[in-house]
Amino acid sequence: MSRQYWGETLVAVVANGTAITNSTTETILFPNVTIPANYMADGRTLRLTVRGKISNVVTTPGNITFKLRWGGVAGTILCQSAAIAMSATAFTDAIFELQIEVTVRTNGASGSVLAIGQFCAGNLSAVTPNYLGSAGATVPAAVTVDLTADTALALTALFSVANASNSITGMEYILEAIN
Repeated sequence: MSRQYWGETLVAVVANGTAITNSTTETILFPNVTIPANYMADGRTLRLTVRGKISNVVTTPGNITFKLRWGGVAGTILCQSAAIAMSATAFTDAIFELQIEVTVRTNGASGSVLAIGQFCAGNLSAVTPNYLGSAGATVPAAVTVDLTADTALALTALFSVANASNSITGMEYILEAIN
């Protein structure tokens, strides 16, 4: 039976996030979004869609890793990618898309959430989707977090090699409650 929920856009960012360039520090792609206390009830699902541009260099391009965190850049990891290899061929401003769904299994101070997502970009060495799970690309598991307090939701990116030509910029951020 229906719980009479409806979908709605919670946040739609209309400006680019700050570019992450020449860094090996885990950094947020867009400013944190605060999820209100007790908003995440049993069965609630959020869908985060982020699109933007990514660039790399030929010499030592390295990897990039994404994480969705509950509690800001140092918070609990809800899901993360494996280290995604950058292409051995240089490219500039290739389009990428990252989509993650976060579902509450139980609410409360010791709430349980399951987050799974995927990342795609046409110019990386692996053009197939790269998945995100609680402990990396191959591990989907629920995570325990406090859902009773206002909490920052942070999407981060991390390059393995600092180079002025390794860059990522978030251009579109849409957070929806799909039920």
